[in-house]
Amino acid sequence: MKPLVTATVWAVASAVAFSISSAAAKFLGQKLPIAELSFFRAVFGVLLLAGAWRFVVGARKTRDPWGHIIRCGLGVVALYGFMHALATLPLALASLLFVTRVLLLPVAARLMLGERSGPAVWSAVTIGFAGALVSLWPALTIPELRLGIAAALVASVSSAGSQVAVRRLTATNPAGLIVLIYTAVSVAATLPFALTGWVVPLPSDWPILAALGGFAVLAQFAAAKAFSKAPVGFLAPLDVLAVPVGALLGLVLFGEPPTAHDWIGGGLVVIAAFFVNRPSERRLEVGRNIPHRM
Repeated sequence: MKPLVTATVWAVASAVAFSISSAAAKFLGQKLPIAELSFFRAVFGVLLLAGAWRFVVGARKTRDPWGHIIRCGLGVVALYGFMHALATLPLALASLLFVTRVLLLPVAARLMLGERSGPAVWSAVTIGFAGALVSLWPALTIPELRLGIAAALVASVSSAGSQVAVRRLTATNPAGLIVLIYTAVSVAATLPFALTGWVVPLPSDWPILAALGGFAVLAQFAAAKAFSKAPVGFLAPLDVLAVPVGALLGLVLFGEPPTAHDWIGGGLVVIAAFFVNRPSERRLEVGRNIPHRM
């Protein structure tokens, strides 16, 4: 199988796994605190630490500590924000707003790395966010959804910054070490907040928690496999697959039919995501073998 085809298969698998994990978080969002859900999603990442001794040994090779602080800080903020959005918004809308991080990559790269993009990229970014505004406009009229919208947008901005920070770190750090440090920091950062309002999950909740964490790990693993086969410029637009998959799961599991605003706005975001990344494949190369989901 050709590398690009293999990469596409892995990218699709990552998007589907990510959406299933998101659906599990939404299902439990009405029963368990957001901080606790964030902790469970993070702690399953420990599965990526098979051979945790490498973390201790490899820590001596750590370079650019400020880069790690920025990457981990933004990643944790994105995790909390996205979990809150999933618990309060329709699944399709939460997925769409989070996917706008693809549109923010040129912005983050400009602010954090000083990289410039052409007029075509900025035009696509503008069109994409116009599409996002179309999708969320009806939700803005519902007061109880506004905090969830804000959380989703914070998660999108933070995730884009986190991804660009990963690119900076790959210049001086092994890819595996970047993942290990972020996983450890995520668990440590979410545990104290989870303990303050801990709710003991019911026996029936544990399979769903396993799906929340397990599919999140699978999404990261599949993303890593995809990025090992193809450049980010080719794969980044495939992030938008989480939008139709999320809409389908929202309809089937939660009775949330997509509206005309969702179709129009989502279509604009998808088109813009492809245009943002097509001319900037080299600029958005943030390293390979690194999961980019948070």
